[in-house]
Amino acid sequence: MSRDFFLEKTAVVGAGLMGSQTALVLALGSRETWLISRRQQTLDRAFENLRRYARDLHRHNRLGGETPEDVLQRIRTTTDLKDAVRGATFVLETITEDLSAKQALFQQIDALVPPDVLLASNTSGLPITRLAERAVHKSRIAGSHFVQPGHIVPVVEVIRSEHTSEEAMDRIVAIWEKLGWLALRVNRDVPGFLINRLQHAVIREAVHLLATGVARAEDIDLAFRLGLAPRFTTAGPLEQRDINGLSMHVRVAGHLWETLGGWEEPLAYLQDMVAGGKTGLESGQGYYDWSGRNPMDVRKEKDEHLLRRTRQVMDTWEAEEKNRRHPQFQGPKKG
Repeated sequence: MSRDFFLEKTAVVGAGLMGSQTALVLALGSRETWLISRRQQTLDRAFENLRRYARDLHRHNRLGGETPEDVLQRIRTTTDLKDAVRGATFVLETITEDLSAKQALFQQIDALVPPDVLLASNTSGLPITRLAERAVHKSRIAGSHFVQPGHIVPVVEVIRSEHTSEEAMDRIVAIWEKLGWLALRVNRDVPGFLINRLQHAVIREAVHLLATGVARAEDIDLAFRLGLAPRFTTAGPLEQRDINGLSMHVRVAGHLWETLGGWEEPLAYLQDMVAGGKTGLESGQGYYDWSGRNPMDVRKEKDEHLLRRTRQVMDTWEAEEKNRRHPQFQGPKKG
């Protein structure tokens, strides 16, 4: 099928899980998207994942009317960074979370492409300002952090470094929004940005509750999945406090916040688990017993649930936004 593309060429450096997921996202609006890795074996594995991701999105009508083959044929793989970024208008970095490696990569890409080409990192917490230190054109570099799995969860954080220009922020936000992702502007380059700071605050307390024997892992997770998560999909934590009333909120916070777990005890509990070989799904043991479960099957099952749930949540949010911006005509008042 023929269609209009607003991006001629894009590139993703790093072909791990997030690299392949974000390459699929970019391919939705790019005439061609290049996926780069140093090893061909990694690229071959990434393309197998891409086929599955594309089929999943197509089954849930999230490919904009295209077939998986339509989208996948626009994705190129290569081990040659120079060829991949030549002529690109946007380059996203998704390599391992190693500060020095990312700094070296941005220095290299910065020297290979013209100054108007946008560069972004999918780091989940490394400072964007530090990542750009060795680059000459620092103002065109920003963060673009996706939530795993990146091709399903339609939210991306766009993080401003100390050097990122307003123009670069606006252009990167526009790219993700044209692709159908909700771009969250993060205006200060703080550790963990926005989503991971919120997420790890909850996880830290969850591990503390488990480590101190307050509740089982299953009950802690159910408290969030069925007790908090449904409510948070209709109102976030700050909006919900406004709805409940800040007078009550300040009274509860006054005696509860000081009792919340610090970081030392839950971290020690987690470190002991990992040192003992309990590393989660892949090892068969973690907070849960995964023995006998195929990791790929578990992830596919969770992705399928997430695809359905995400669509429901986004449909509700979009309807609320439409009503907020364009309230329906209620007719003349009586009396």
